[in-house]
Amino acid sequence: MRHIIRIALVLVLSCSAVTPLQAAQNKPIELAADTIDYDSNQGIVTAHGNVRMVQEGAVMTGAQAEYNSKTKEAYVTGGVRAVKDDAILLAATLRSYDNTHLVATGDPVLTKGESQLTGPTIDYYSDKQYAIVTGWAKLVQTDSVMTATQIESFFSENRAVAQGNVHIVSSARQMDATADQAVYYGTKGEQGKTVLTGNARAVQEGNVLTGNVMTLYLDKKNIDVEGRSKLVIIPQ
Repeated sequence: MRHIIRIALVLVLSCSAVTPLQAAQNKPIELAADTIDYDSNQGIVTAHGNVRMVQEGAVMTGAQAEYNSKTKEAYVTGGVRAVKDDAILLAATLRSYDNTHLVATGDPVLTKGESQLTGPTIDYYSDKQYAIVTGWAKLVQTDSVMTATQIESFFSENRAVAQGNVHIVSSARQMDATADQAVYYGTKGEQGKTVLTGNARAVQEGNVLTGNVMTLYLDKKNIDVEGRSKLVIIPQ
C-alpha cells in the first residue's frame, strides 16, 4: 500500500532549493512513498520507493529520501528530479543544507529557462539564484555551448562567469572561441555579449582574431578587441 504523510513544519522543504524564490514558511509538506517511517522525537522522515515530496508547487521525486526537520538537511537518491516553475534539477544524488543549498552529484543537470548547466557536481543556492560547477563544466545556451574548468551562473542576472580553459562554440555564428576567462551577459543588464580575457582567440568563418580582451556580441557578428591584437582574414 502506498502511504502519504503530511507534516506541518516551520521549515522549507529541500526541493524548494531549485526555485528562484524561497518557499513560504509554515506550509505543510506532503510526502508519498511505498513505505514511510517518521521519528517525531528525532524529527527524521525516511521514505522508500517512488518517493514524492510536494510543497507550494515544488515537487521532488526519487527512489529514497531522508529529511531531518531539526537540522533542515535532506538526502535523496535514485533518479532524483526536482521541479519548480522553469527550473529542473536532475541527478543521481541530492543533498540539501538549510533548505537553500543543494549539492547534486551523479551526472547532474540543472535547466533554468533556456540555460542548461552540467558537470560532476552542481552547487545551487536558491536564495541567491546562483549555481557553481567546478572540475569541468558545460553551459548550453540557445545558440552556443561554453565549457570551462569552472562556471558560475547568476540566473537572476542572466550572467555567467567561466574560469580556466574556456571554449565557446556557436554553430549559428560559425564561431569558435577560446580564452582564460569569460563573462557572458544575457538580455538583462549589459545586452547580449561575451567578454573574453587572457589569450583570447576567435575563429569565425575562417577569419582568426587574437587579443588579450575580446568582446563577442551575440545579436550580431561584431567582435571588438582591446590592446594589441592580430587579425588573419581569409579572402571571400
